[in-house]
Amino acid sequence: MLALETRPESLVIVGGGVIGVEFASLYANLGTKVTIIEALDRLLANMDREFGQSLKMGLKKQNVETHTSARLNEIKSTGGKLSCVYTEGETEASVECDAVLIAVGRKPNTEGLFSPCCEPETERGRVLVNERHETSVPGVWAIGDVTGGIQLAHMASGEAINAVAAMCEKQPPIDTKVVPNCVYTSPEIATVGISAQDAKKQGLAVTVKKYVMTANGKTVLSRGERGFITVVSDAETGVILGAQMLCERATDMIGEFASAVTNGLTVDALAKVIRPHPTFNEAVWELLRS
Repeated sequence: MLALETRPESLVIVGGGVIGVEFASLYANLGTKVTIIEALDRLLANMDREFGQSLKMGLKKQNVETHTSARLNEIKSTGGKLSCVYTEGETEASVECDAVLIAVGRKPNTEGLFSPCCEPETERGRVLVNERHETSVPGVWAIGDVTGGIQLAHMASGEAINAVAAMCEKQPPIDTKVVPNCVYTSPEIATVGISAQDAKKQGLAVTVKKYVMTANGKTVLSRGERGFITVVSDAETGVILGAQMLCERATDMIGEFASAVTNGLTVDALAKVIRPHPTFNEAVWELLRS
């Protein structure tokens, strides 16, 4: 998609996960008519339900048509156009488009990567490593998407730093247990740590604070969409366990909460810090002091 020299007038995206909704938001803003076909019952099914519901409404305002609980049956070529035939519920339907983006997962591209004399142990193409990022071949290390796990660029950067430290017989300097997750839609989505739903499943006693971004001055000035910031903390100690955001600049602001979760900071500790006005980040101060 990124190599196309012309913008398609219409685009069908198969898959409503992170990649699917990011490209839907991108091309909708460029003026393309976008349709999403998602097999599961909501967008971003691996995240809290509120994200998928809010994002679907936001994409609708951008004229993105979304079909959930829908399965693609076939793609046909008809007179220079493509026709995607899908079943939604019990009804079969079709939509014509200029291009189709298949965004339903990824797999390691390791076939032929290694010579027979130094081929590390793999599992379904994924290179297996230990906690030091060593493969089964002495002197060969692997990090990032090719090893599976959390497939994000910033995760791979952290793993690379830890791998080099291990090569030098030093302790890993990066905590890779706490990893921010970002979705570059409009507005943006960002999460770190656990959510209220996660805490409930784990039987944890937590306090949940939520701030609606329509009360944030910078959001009003920027004509931003309705969004929110939620912070989950331990009910007894106030230690921050996680945060979830759907708002402008969410992917920039989540780092503050990643630092808090990693270092065991409390709500009161973060609330002491003055944030500048007017900024999106000012909402964090308002939330923590509420």
